[in-house]
Amino acid sequence: MTGVKGRGPSILGTLARFRARPRGMLFGTLGNPRPVGTRLSGAEIRAVRERLKPTLIRLNQQRQTWFEATENQLRLKMGAAALAGLVLGWFGMGSVMIGLALMVGGAFFAFLMSVTKTDETARAQTKHAVLAEMADELLGLISVPPEARTEALSKEVVERWRLLPPVRVITVDDRLVGERDGFDVAVSRVGFQFGGSSNVELTQGDGMVFVVVEITDPGARGADEDTFTIVLGTDAPAMLRGAPRLTYGLAEAESGDAGFDARYSVFGDPAPLSKEVRAAFAPLEAVARCDKTGTRDVSAGGGLRPVVLMRPGHLVVMTPVPVFDGALEPPPYWEPLEPGTLIAAFASDLAILDDHLAAAMALRAARRP
Repeated sequence: MTGVKGRGPSILGTLARFRARPRGMLFGTLGNPRPVGTRLSGAEIRAVRERLKPTLIRLNQQRQTWFEATENQLRLKMGAAALAGLVLGWFGMGSVMIGLALMVGGAFFAFLMSVTKTDETARAQTKHAVLAEMADELLGLISVPPEARTEALSKEVVERWRLLPPVRVITVDDRLVGERDGFDVAVSRVGFQFGGSSNVELTQGDGMVFVVVEITDPGARGADEDTFTIVLGTDAPAMLRGAPRLTYGLAEAESGDAGFDARYSVFGDPAPLSKEVRAAFAPLEAVARCDKTGTRDVSAGGGLRPVVLMRPGHLVVMTPVPVFDGALEPPPYWEPLEPGTLIAAFASDLAILDDHLAAAMALRAARRP
C-alpha cells in the first residue's frame, strides 16, 4: 500500500519508510522485545496458515479501504489546516515566516488527529480477527471482542478482588476465555492506572501492567466473597504491597512457613496455603520476568512475584509484566498482513500467555482435596 491510484506518492506510504515495524514491548525490555520463539510444528503452521487465509484476505481488503479513506482525509484536512495556518500567520500576524510555521504546524496537527484514531481502530480489529482464529486453533481459547473486555474487568470487579490500590483507568488490551480441565478460564493483558482523586493528572508511571489469569469452578459461582486468601510478593512496589492493608483494612497473616513468609505477604485466611499449595507458587515465579521499574525484562524466575487471590471455587493470578505497547501486534494498517511473519509473532506471544495459564492451573490443581 504505497499510494492511492492516480494520486501519486502517498502521505502514509512516505511515513511508512521511516516508521519501524512494531513488534511489542510487553514480553521484553522497553524497546527491545523478546525474539520470536514459536514452538509450532510444520503441521501446526500449515493448519494455522490455512485457517487464517480467508481472514487475512478480508483484513487486507479492509485495511486497503482504511488506507485509501485515511489518505484522502489527510490530504483534505492537512491542506485546509495548512492554508488556515498560512492565512492566520501572514495576514493576521503580518509575518510570512509565522504563516509558514503555522502552516506546517496545522498540517502536522491534522495528521496526528486523523492517523492516530484510524490506526488504533485498525489495530484493535485486526488483532481480534487474527486472535479469533489463532487462539482457538492453538490454545482452544476464544478472543473477546474489544468492546466487551472492559465490562469483564470493570472497576467493580477489580475492587472486589481487594488486591490493588484505588484504580482510575483500566486498559484491557487482550482477553482470551475458554475451558481447561473442567474450569472456566480467562487470560488477559491489563494495564491499571492508580489514583483515587479525579483532580490528579495521571502519567504513565502511575500504574502497572499484568497478565491476569482467572480460573473459576462453574459450580461455585456466587460463592462467599468474604472467604479469601490474598498472597503478594514482598518485592512488590510499595503502592501494591500496602493496598490490602491501606485500601481495604485487611490484617496481615502468616502461612507458618518462614521461607514462604519471607517471600510473600499473606492477608485473609492462611489455611488454604498448604505445603502443596506453597510449592505450587514455583511455576508462577518461573514465568515472572518483570523488573521493579516495570519496563525491563529479566531472566525467567527473576521478576516481580505474582499477586494471588484464592476464594472457594475461584482463583486470580496477576503477574507483573513490562509496559505493554504491542505484543500480539499487527503491522500498521498501511502495510499488508504477511502470514509468515504474523503467524510466528502471534504464536510466540500466545505461547507466553499459555505459560501463565499453565502455571496458574498448577496452583489450582494443588488446591484440590
